[in-house]
Amino acid sequence: MIASEPTGEIRPGIFRPDWSVATSAATRQALHGRIAARTGLLDRWCHRLEADEDAVWRTTMQLYGVCGRPPEFGDIAVASGISPERVPTILRTLQSHDLVALAPACEQIRLAYPFTVAITGHRVTLNGHTLHALCAIDALGVADMYGADVAISSPCNRCAETIHVKTAAKGRALRSFSPPGAVVWYDFAYDGNASTSCCPAIAFFCSDQHLQQWLEARTARPEGIRLTPDEALEVGRAIFGPVLKRQLANRNTAGY
Repeated sequence: MIASEPTGEIRPGIFRPDWSVATSAATRQALHGRIAARTGLLDRWCHRLEADEDAVWRTTMQLYGVCGRPPEFGDIAVASGISPERVPTILRTLQSHDLVALAPACEQIRLAYPFTVAITGHRVTLNGHTLHALCAIDALGVADMYGADVAISSPCNRCAETIHVKTAAKGRALRSFSPPGAVVWYDFAYDGNASTSCCPAIAFFCSDQHLQQWLEARTARPEGIRLTPDEALEVGRAIFGPVLKRQLANRNTAGY
């Protein structure tokens, strides 16, 4: 980590984005562009949480990955050791950081990046469950976040041809990606809520030609960057890999 590469400490010694996985110039450009274009994003997404907030966030994400659905508030309380009365309040605080979003009655989780209960087209198979990711980068970040390889299927944002992705090395590499000319558009738009601003435009395209056609069809050219599959995977890893980093290290040390 160097001064020109801004990060936020989400818990002691754990930073995101993780610049160490950004090996290509395009990946670093994408991460810098994301931070520069999205005013306040680093403060919101990489804000160092209080201990109870961090425990509820990590527990929410762990249970989401294990169960394949948003966890109930009571389950979060039991698994985190936080009192059931405090969990809803903490989740509302996490919502203010755009880390989760609650249903209007605030009794259920409707999204917790990278996942959502909405049908987005970005289907991720993790631990035997099929979940919906909010965007292409979120889908690609899932494997490294959970230390478990995934399969992804998602439509081309221009023609709807299905793009298929499989990861290797617990999300640190791509095993396969088809069609071979597929690319990812990483959009920088941000209005304080990633799920409604940038996420709908962060998408797979089956070819550079279809990406270019999509860009030309916009009334105003969106701000963002075209990424190869490997570059997009690095962006996903940099953003989501740190979230459960300590838990995965503890699991591996215990021999699980």
